[in-house]
Amino acid sequence: MISTATIKSGGTSVSRADGALVLVNPRSFRMSLRGRLPRIVELIKKRGATLVEVYEPGAIRDSLQVALDQGCNLLVIIGGDGTVQAAVTALAEMAEPEQRPRILILGGGRTNYTARDIGTHDRLLATLEMALDDPARLNDTERQTLVLEHPSLDEPLHGFFVAGALVDHVIRDCHDYRAKGQGPLRRGHVSSAWRVMQLGLLGLLGRHRFEAPRLSIDAAGLGHIEDSIRLLLLTSLHHRDEWIDPYADRGHGSIRLSAASTSARGFWRRLPRLIRGRYRTDMAPNTGYLSGMSQEVRIKGLAGVSLDGQEIDFDADHPLLIRSGPAFHFLHP
Repeated sequence: MISTATIKSGGTSVSRADGALVLVNPRSFRMSLRGRLPRIVELIKKRGATLVEVYEPGAIRDSLQVALDQGCNLLVIIGGDGTVQAAVTALAEMAEPEQRPRILILGGGRTNYTARDIGTHDRLLATLEMALDDPARLNDTERQTLVLEHPSLDEPLHGFFVAGALVDHVIRDCHDYRAKGQGPLRRGHVSSAWRVMQLGLLGLLGRHRFEAPRLSIDAAGLGHIEDSIRLLLLTSLHHRDEWIDPYADRGHGSIRLSAASTSARGFWRRLPRLIRGRYRTDMAPNTGYLSGMSQEVRIKGLAGVSLDGQEIDFDADHPLLIRSGPAFHFLHP
């Protein structure tokens, strides 16, 4: 239980009453829909929890530090995957495991991969109300982070989904596409899917080309691949209810990896199997595929990735280390 206090960050503050901190990113996509943010503010005021609007990692860190100092026992994050990523990175650095609050993620972004994996991406207001009124009715589950370490980074970054190569290229292109215009096809629900369709058509017409980076990937317990890499994905999420789950059921560890080279044998013919994680025994490093579970992955030659949708750039002359991070407790219905 924490005493009544006020936190200011990003321009909005509400009195805190009973140990719950709610971080909201008003710029996240779903917060602009159907007057959702005002309804969230009203609910939180009635329950006496603290609502803080945050727009960037520094504000998230400052708010969490004050909350931890006062014994926060429940952290609610309403925002996209990038907001979640910034929060867990701050918590991993600032608090010992026993000091970290339980976390409820309520998806406010476009994709909400982490919230979807845990099962809290919909019924936002109902789940929030339950968490503030009677959190004992919610279930508890764990997810480990991925930790990214590189000389180009000021500090290790924690997250749950890393996209490299072609997927990173597409994510960055979609960000750029949305930033350069207005209207539903630029900013609406279908904007990302629309842009991906455009890129596919431009590729077929020879008007858009992706240059696959040449990478050396070492995955502990899985093997090694060195080639021009078309597909590179890593996650600690389970994806059990997702149609796309492109990770082989082999190896051990919390890091799930899927990589395929441009020379991968029968790639397009095998793509339907790959995206469902149905790997044949001959889909192995010697045929251009590296997929499964590991505790540590080292990648040389990589200039950047998207970490939970956030663009991260590196000096490609130095290797990127991705290792298993701490486990966090997440609440869900």
